[in-house]
Amino acid sequence: MYDEVFSSPNFGYPKGSHGRNGHDILGICLHITGATWTSNYNWIMNPAANASYNAIVRDDGTVVSLVPEENAAYSHGRINKATWPLLKSGVNPNLYTLSLARTGANQRTWTREQLYSTLDVLKIWARKHDIPLKRPYMFGHFEVDSVNRWYCPGEKFFDRVITELSKIEAPNEDPATTRLWYRVVAGSFSNRDYAERRKDNLKNIGVEAFIVQFVDADNNTWHRVVAASYQDPENARRHATSLNSSGLDAFITKFREG
Repeated sequence: MYDEVFSSPNFGYPKGSHGRNGHDILGICLHITGATWTSNYNWIMNPAANASYNAIVRDDGTVVSLVPEENAAYSHGRINKATWPLLKSGVNPNLYTLSLARTGANQRTWTREQLYSTLDVLKIWARKHDIPLKRPYMFGHFEVDSVNRWYCPGEKFFDRVITELSKIEAPNEDPATTRLWYRVVAGSFSNRDYAERRKDNLKNIGVEAFIVQFVDADNNTWHRVVAASYQDPENARRHATSLNSSGLDAFITKFREG
């Protein structure tokens, strides 16, 4: 999915912290960057800027990762007369949302390549993180700050994205026959041997883990070390926090059974 991957220093609470402080990802916010890719790149890679996105779609449709999805980017800024109905009181929305921006300064125009790459990213993220491909889970920056970011990501662009998403047929899932699990992952490795070593390390501290194979959107195979699975997200969060305190960089994934 990502054509290029960079590592912005601007992420996490406190800064540089991995994970999302136990919060699940609830939605995806669309932005427009303003100016050019080069100027945005220089700004986002500057530690003093305290600004970033999880990913940016350039004019030519190239998709660039700047902050890994499992980490909170610095994208939404201030909450100012917000209208987004899923906003949590007293919680920074960066902690429970993904941010996808597009380059450009004209709020009402975009390229064909940019539009379709944006749709592709939204579909992949939604599938990976179990997010519905519809409003209000897909929302614009103008819904967090309706005063200073009323133009972001562009009214016509946002409307077109939502229209195109509405054409995608939702999967036919019967809630009565499916169960959602929260997996605590204590490491994800491209090398199976590294995953086995992590599994052995966990066993030494009394955690019986197992390994699952995961293929990402770029067809890369990863070996995830699962320390536990819970139906209660709060139990998963506590377990992940405990592992993180041991320096294992644990995170939570969702798995639907049935």
